[in-house]
Amino acid sequence: MSRKNAHPFDLDTLVGAHNGTLTNKWELKNGLNYPDAARGRLYGSLLLLVAIRADGSVERVEVQRSSGEPVLDEAAKRIVTLAAPFSSFPNDIRADTDIVEIVRTWTFTNADRLTAH
Repeated sequence: MSRKNAHPFDLDTLVGAHNGTLTNKWELKNGLNYPDAARGRLYGSLLLLVAIRADGSVERVEVQRSSGEPVLDEAAKRIVTLAAPFSSFPNDIRADTDIVEIVRTWTFTNADRLTAH
């Protein structure tokens, strides 16, 4: 099985853009799924690994560095799961890549918003 780590600048190239970028899908789902228990009270940043298969399905979602707030950590994982499936990899990427691992910092702000970078 071949894995690649994706840098933010080549994310669109790896997963295609016809269903929108991963970040846009994550941030869109955030607006609909920001945790009620956190609204106006909890905020913080976490480091999240998302492993995506060539067909766009999620292999795994793993918190690599916690925000210190379990409700935010679980919300980030849930947002990824709800945003799936993602675009399948283009054929030239599929030729040598089965799974792309993306590590991003997710920040839940005190304005009840999410950014991923």
